[in-house]
Amino acid sequence: MTLLNNDNDVVTYQSNSAADGFAVFSEVYYDKGWKAYIDNKETPVIRTNYVLRGLVIPAGQHQIRFEFKPASFYTGQTITQIANIIILLALIAAAYFVYRNGRKKI
Repeated sequence: MTLLNNDNDVVTYQSNSAADGFAVFSEVYYDKGWKAYIDNKETPVIRTNYVLRGLVIPAGQHQIRFEFKPASFYTGQTITQIANIIILLALIAAAYFVYRNGRKKI
Protein backbone atom coordinates (compact mmCIF):
# COMPACT_ATOMS: atom_id res chain seq x y z
CA MET A 1 0.00 0.00 0.00
CA THR A 2 1.45 3.35 -1.07
CA LEU A 3 0.15 6.79 -0.10
CA LEU A 4 -0.10 8.90 -3.28
CA ASN A 5 -1.89 12.02 -2.09
CA ASN A 6 -2.99 13.40 1.28
CA ASP A 7 -5.03 16.59 0.97
CA ASN A 8 -7.59 17.90 3.44
CA ASP A 9 -10.57 16.39 1.62
CA VAL A 10 -8.99 13.70 -0.62
CA VAL A 11 -6.62 10.89 0.35
CA THR A 12 -5.37 8.53 -2.37
CA TYR A 13 -3.54 5.20 -2.08
CA GLN A 14 -2.19 2.64 -4.53
CA SER A 15 -2.65 -1.03 -3.66
CA ASN A 16 -1.03 -4.05 -5.27
CA SER A 17 -1.64 -7.49 -3.75
CA ALA A 18 -1.75 -11.08 -4.93
CA ALA A 19 -4.82 -11.97 -2.83
CA ASP A 20 -7.96 -10.29 -1.54
CA GLY A 21 -7.33 -8.47 1.71
CA PHE A 22 -8.59 -6.12 4.36
CA ALA A 23 -6.74 -2.84 4.89
CA VAL A 24 -6.90 -0.79 8.08
CA PHE A 25 -6.12 2.89 7.56
CA SER A 26 -4.67 4.95 10.38
CA GLU A 27 -7.33 7.60 9.95
CA VAL A 28 -10.26 8.24 12.26
CA TYR A 29 -13.53 6.68 11.12
CA TYR A 30 -16.11 9.39 10.49
CA ASP A 31 -19.08 8.28 8.43
CA LYS A 32 -20.68 11.68 7.81
CA GLY A 33 -19.31 12.94 4.52
CA TRP A 34 -16.43 10.54 3.88
CA LYS A 35 -16.79 8.19 0.91
CA ALA A 36 -14.37 5.54 -0.31
CA TYR A 37 -13.72 4.51 -3.90
CA ILE A 38 -11.73 1.62 -5.32
CA ASP A 39 -10.93 2.29 -8.98
CA ASN A 40 -13.63 5.02 -9.03
CA LYS A 41 -16.34 2.65 -7.75
CA GLU A 42 -17.85 3.53 -4.39
CA THR A 43 -17.20 0.95 -1.70
CA PRO A 44 -18.37 0.76 1.92
CA VAL A 45 -16.04 1.96 4.67
CA ILE A 46 -15.92 -0.43 7.64
CA ARG A 47 -15.45 0.85 11.17
CA THR A 48 -12.38 -0.98 12.50
CA ASN A 49 -11.15 -1.18 16.12
CA TYR A 50 -13.86 1.35 17.08
CA VAL A 51 -12.00 4.36 15.66
CA LEU A 52 -10.24 3.49 12.38
CA ARG A 53 -11.32 3.03 8.76
CA GLY A 54 -11.10 -0.28 6.97
CA LEU A 55 -11.76 -1.50 3.43
CA VAL A 56 -12.04 -4.87 1.76
CA ILE A 57 -9.60 -4.69 -1.14
CA PRO A 58 -9.65 -7.22 -3.98
CA ALA A 59 -6.49 -8.79 -5.37
CA GLY A 60 -4.58 -6.89 -8.02
CA GLN A 61 -3.51 -3.31 -8.52
CA HIS A 62 -6.07 -0.71 -7.44
CA GLN A 63 -6.35 2.97 -6.71
CA ILE A 64 -8.10 3.71 -3.40
CA ARG A 65 -9.52 7.17 -2.79
CA PHE A 66 -11.22 8.65 0.26
CA GLU A 67 -13.17 11.87 -0.39
CA PHE A 68 -14.85 14.19 2.06
CA LYS A 69 -18.11 15.36 0.45
CA PRO A 70 -20.58 16.28 3.18
CA ALA A 71 -24.16 16.81 2.01
CA SER A 72 -24.48 19.80 4.37
CA PHE A 73 -21.77 21.67 2.44
CA TYR A 74 -23.55 21.26 -0.89
CA THR A 75 -26.92 22.16 0.66
CA GLY A 76 -25.38 25.33 2.11
CA GLN A 77 -23.74 26.13 -1.22
CA THR A 78 -27.10 25.85 -3.03
CA ILE A 79 -28.84 28.05 -0.45
CA THR A 80 -26.07 30.65 -0.77
CA GLN A 81 -26.36 30.73 -4.56
CA ILE A 82 -30.15 31.17 -4.40
CA ALA A 83 -29.76 33.95 -1.81
CA ASN A 84 -27.16 35.71 -4.01
CA ILE A 85 -29.54 35.62 -6.99
CA ILE A 86 -32.39 37.04 -4.88
CA ILE A 87 -30.15 39.84 -3.55
CA LEU A 88 -28.92 40.64 -7.07
CA LEU A 89 -32.50 40.82 -8.38
CA ALA A 90 -33.51 43.04 -5.43
CA LEU A 91 -30.61 45.41 -6.16
CA ILE A 92 -31.52 45.59 -9.85
CA ALA A 93 -35.18 46.28 -8.96
CA ALA A 94 -34.18 48.97 -6.45
CA ALA A 95 -31.88 50.65 -8.99
CA TYR A 96 -34.66 50.56 -11.58
CA PHE A 97 -37.19 52.19 -9.22
CA VAL A 98 -34.69 54.87 -8.14
CA TYR A 99 -33.89 55.61 -11.79
CA ARG A 100 -37.58 55.66 -12.78
CA ASN A 101 -38.61 57.93 -9.88
CA GLY A 102 -35.67 60.25 -10.54
CA ARG A 103 -36.71 60.76 -14.18
CA LYS A 104 -40.28 61.76 -13.22
CA LYS A 105 -39.09 64.66 -11.06
CA ILE A 106 -37.12 66.32 -13.86
